Amino acid sequence: MAFELTKSLIDDIIFSMEDQNAEFVFDAESACLVPLDSLEGSESENLEENENIYPLPDWSSDDGFEIMEKFAESVRIPKIQHELQQVLSNGRGVFRNFKNVLKQYPHIEKRFHAFKEAKMRSVVVEWYNSLRDSWGLEKLSQDFEDYEDLVQQDFEFRPYNHQKDNDCILKEAELISGELKASFDGEAGQLAARLWMRKFDYEKLALPCGVVCRTLSGDFAACLLFSQYKESFTKKAVALTSLFVNQNYRGLGIARELFSRGISYLKEQGIQSIIADSVLPDFFEPLFARCGFEKKGSLYVADLADK
Repeated sequence: MAFELTKSLIDDIIFSMEDQNAEFVFDAESACLVPLDSLEGSESENLEENENIYPLPDWSSDDGFEIMEKFAESVRIPKIQHELQQVLSNGRGVFRNFKNVLKQYPHIEKRFHAFKEAKMRSVVVEWYNSLRDSWGLEKLSQDFEDYEDLVQQDFEFRPYNHQKDNDCILKEAELISGELKASFDGEAGQLAARLWMRKFDYEKLALPCGVVCRTLSGDFAACLLFSQYKESFTKKAVALTSLFVNQNYRGLGIARELFSRGISYLKEQGIQSIIADSVLPDFFEPLFARCGFEKKGSLYVADLADK
């Protein structure tokens, strides 16, 4: 007996798949999930002959462990990734300890739940499509929400306000300055840090513009700033002053969202070119390419005029 797979039914199936205390089946006639042991003996012993009863997708603790492994691999914050992978390698109390680590980082915890749900929804849809195939029907497309969209729900993006944001940005810039000092030996580290901090000396530049990202509780998370030199010949060109994400929020797609909003803002202001003259980490290069930047020598240049 064919049935429709609704989002609410998917949620019920996922909940039943994870229940370790009972085995459930789907009764298409009553359109609900029922414990296998609640069926009469003849029904439970001859499920394949009952066209109304469907066993749920196979799911075990090994499948749950695999999801945790894949999620830990996807976390790009080294400290958190290390803690999660250490739990997975210990072998005792893995599920409980994994949850305990996630509770320390609410934004990562929410991302994990969305990641897990997306993977399990995929399993349910694959199971349903195998049934549709047996019914002679076309397969169902997996058009559910992507968990990556969480960044727009968990963070607030707004235009840079010098009075409100400058102190936070300088504080974060000093932290990165310290990272630069530690990355080079001797005076080279001091010089690298000095060159970095010069980007925040706005005396020769107009006040920067751009986008700032904060958590919903108001904590500073990231910024993307552009500056326009005071000379008249640069009315339609800006320099990328800074792009950085607090280490606690890296790897969540925030930089990509900052660029999307920042470029839209610049185009509204009639800006036609962006010049990025700073040395960028390798992992930023794909992002710059997606945002329309071309590498010219040691510079990255984006032409907004035709976009």
